Amino acid sequence: MTNGEIGFKSKNMEEEYLDFQSNLTERSGIKQFIEADAGVQQQEEKLRQATLSWWEQHQQHLINLPQTKQLMELRKEFLQTFEAVVRPIGLLDRFKTMGVIVSWWEDAYEVSADLKRLANLGFKGLIDSWVDTIRDALEDTEPQKSGSKFDPLNHKIVPALVPDYLQDLSDTEAEIATLEQEKEAFEQGEEGEEDGEAVDIVKQLGDQLKELKYSIKEPQKRLKELLGSARKKGSIAYHQNQGDDTTELEQQLANVQSKVVPIEKQIAEIEQKLQPYGEIVENLKEVRKRLRELKAALVEELEAASKDLSEGEAQVLVLDLFEADLLTQLQRYVIEHRQW
Repeated sequence: MTNGEIGFKSKNMEEEYLDFQSNLTERSGIKQFIEADAGVQQQEEKLRQATLSWWEQHQQHLINLPQTKQLMELRKEFLQTFEAVVRPIGLLDRFKTMGVIVSWWEDAYEVSADLKRLANLGFKGLIDSWVDTIRDALEDTEPQKSGSKFDPLNHKIVPALVPDYLQDLSDTEAEIATLEQEKEAFEQGEEGEEDGEAVDIVKQLGDQLKELKYSIKEPQKRLKELLGSARKKGSIAYHQNQGDDTTELEQQLANVQSKVVPIEKQIAEIEQKLQPYGEIVENLKEVRKRLRELKAALVEELEAASKDLSEGEAQVLVLDLFEADLLTQLQRYVIEHRQW
C-alpha cells in the first residue's frame, strides 16, 4: 500500500498497522478530522438521543424520590437500565457507559448532595437550599480554603432562575472591560513604549502638572494679595484707597503675572489633555459601583424568582438541570473516546 492509505502490513511481521492520510500532518488535524466525520457525528448523536430517551423513561424515579427516599435503589436502577439502553449503541464500552452514571451520581449525591436534599426537601425545597447556599457564600467574609472553586454566580440555578439578571451582569462586566481597555490605551499614549519599557503618559502628565502647580504656588499667593479688595490690607486697591503711590506694586503685579500666566496656560493645556482620562476613570468608578450593587442584589433576585415557582415548575426546572448535568458527563466520555 502507498502512503495515505488506511493501513499496511509489514513484510516481516504478521501484525497490521494503521497509517494516516497524507494530508493529516498534525495532531490537531487528526482531531478535527475525526470530529467532522459524518459517521462519527451520526453515532454520537445516536448516543445522545438514546440517553435522552432513557432519561425520559426513568426520570419518574427522581420525581418519586421525595416519597420513596430510596437513593441506593435509585442508583442501582439507573446503572442497570442506562447500560441496557446505551451500551448497544457501541460507541462507549461497558466501563465508560457505566462511568457516565457513576460520575453524574458522584456529583449529584456526594459532591453537591443535591439528591439527598431532594429526597428530604422536595423540588422546591432543593431550589430554596441552592439559594441559601449562594447567600451563605456571598455573606462569607472568610477567605475560601485552598482549592475551593465554588463561585455563587456560576451556580447552575442562577441562569435558570434569573437569566435577565445574568445578562445585566454580563453587560456591566463587558462595559468595565471596555473602559479598562480605554484607560490602559490612554495611559500608553501614541508611543506606548520608551526604550523598550512601557510608558504611563498619565503619570508623566500628572507629575508635570504637579511640578508646574508647585512652581507657581507662592507667586499665585502673591497675586491674590495684590489683586485683593480694598479691604484687604496689602492689596493695590487697599493702598490706592489709602492714597499711597502703587507704582511699585503695579510693577510687581506685572512681573508676577508674566511668570504665572504662561505656566497657568500650560497647566490648562495639560488638564485639557487629561480631561478624557478623568471621564474614563469616573465612568469606570460608577460602573464598578453598579456591578457591586448587582452582585449584592443576586440573592434578592433569586429569592423573588424562587418564590414565584409552583411545585410543578420547580420539578421541571430541577429535572432539566439534572438532565443537563447528565449530558455534560456523557459528552466528557465521548470526548475521551475520540482521544483514545
